[in-house]
Amino acid sequence: MKTTTKIPTWRRFLTNRRTIQSTALVLSNAYFLSFLRFIPCGYLQCSNCALSTFSCPLILIQRGAVMASMGMISGWDSKFATSVLAAFAVLVLFGAVFGSWGCGWLCPFGFLQDLLAKVPVKKFKLPLWSGFLRLPIFIGLVITVPYLTKHMFFCDICPSGAINNLWQQALHIPLFFNTPQGIWATVSVTFLVCLLLMALFTHRPFCSLFCPIGGFYGLFNRISGLFLKVDKENCGSCGRCAKVCPQGIDPSLNPTHSQCNRCLECTTTKCEFINVDLRI
Repeated sequence: MKTTTKIPTWRRFLTNRRTIQSTALVLSNAYFLSFLRFIPCGYLQCSNCALSTFSCPLILIQRGAVMASMGMISGWDSKFATSVLAAFAVLVLFGAVFGSWGCGWLCPFGFLQDLLAKVPVKKFKLPLWSGFLRLPIFIGLVITVPYLTKHMFFCDICPSGAINNLWQQALHIPLFFNTPQGIWATVSVTFLVCLLLMALFTHRPFCSLFCPIGGFYGLFNRISGLFLKVDKENCGSCGRCAKVCPQGIDPSLNPTHSQCNRCLECTTTKCEFINVDLRI
């Protein structure tokens, strides 16, 4: 008699990636929920957009750095200090529980890049060492540069913010070339277009090369509650998991690689020696 194994509810939930990404996209840009904007989200989402539901943690951290450089944070009970602490707390909480799962399953801009990757053209994979630029970008462009210049520099080049700039231009709000802010808007839109073109030929170029949040979450992949479990003693190194990994990682050798965005494609090969598990 043939028997079937009952799949736990949380495992079934974790396999519906496109459904979760679509839901996150809608909820992140649900104007009727904008009263929740005081809550930082755990992924890249431009809170300067009128549709945005949550606050981008990078905006809050940059704003805190600028305010600190201007001496406007007088104590940890101030409004700005509280928002900065909340942003860091959300990032640490997401990282500790999920690792970089939020990048692979929740981030709207990551979802956009995933859709572009479906275009049937020849793909190439970026070298894994390229991902090590992301953490210096977090420290430099999100914290240090705003503190030294009193300017939220990362927002000027953020591709998610560039989409917001395009919406504003479509609504006849003159941005481009008319003001210094308009020039930066032009730079960000140009950067966005370059990234989207790259996304046709390589998997998630922004996430792999530049995303500060992804670089931060990558630090937690070794210790997060959601993790990839590989039975290395019995693994025959067949290479199936490495073949399906969009990031070019060999999960059988390094399932906690900082470049892994926990898309969990490697667990769909029906290999019994690699599985997603929870340590919480």
